[in-house]
Amino acid sequence: MKLIVWNAAMRFRDKLGYLKSYQADILIIPECESPKKCGQTKLQVNQFLWFGEKVNKGIGIFTLNEHYKIELHPLYNKDFRYVIPLLVTGKRNFILFAVWSQNTKAKFESYIGQIYLALKYYDSLLKEPCVIAGDWNSNKNFDHIKRVGTHTDVVNLLKNKGIISIYHHYFNEEHGVESQHTHYFRKECARPFHIDYIFTSKDILSSLIQMEVGEHKDWIKLSDHMPLITDFDDMY
Repeated sequence: MKLIVWNAAMRFRDKLGYLKSYQADILIIPECESPKKCGQTKLQVNQFLWFGEKVNKGIGIFTLNEHYKIELHPLYNKDFRYVIPLLVTGKRNFILFAVWSQNTKAKFESYIGQIYLALKYYDSLLKEPCVIAGDWNSNKNFDHIKRVGTHTDVVNLLKNKGIISIYHHYFNEEHGVESQHTHYFRKECARPFHIDYIFTSKDILSSLIQMEVGEHKDWIKLSDHMPLITDFDDMY
């Protein structure tokens, strides 16, 4: 199974081709326009689920072949609009949480606060094999900002459930001191951050073959975010 997370910074209909060579099974694309805006048939994808309030900017979840099928989990709670549980069936079955955390009217519940509250709500689903992936807009270095839950709180909550960040496992780095960056503020190389993540249950993590973070020079003209590209062994 190949899974890619990439905040495409809108106009994904013009950017999908840059991911085609990776032959991914599943894409999670924050800042993606709606199927109506994209022209779904022109994208030549298998499935395209989309959640958003504005046609130009929501979160899209794609399957690019028939190896996997995605559908909205019946427990989805619109109060956590952009922490979206999906049922994934195919060569392996698991729960996929597609994430795009944002500012909210209740500042204390913004960004990582959204994720913290959503994961508390979806506690029962965390007992199943799962992947939690997307643009979190969060890092341990932001823990000083007052939220209902900090980045560290979320990392520890998931760790207690046996759910680990692939990046930190694969590259053997600690949260807050990442050597590779997933976001460049205003596309400036001098203002890097690591705010996009893929967390997985240990049983899925054990089948990880490779992880790659896109490089600034290759992707910055397309987006201020770099893609996270993962490859898992389907035989387990």
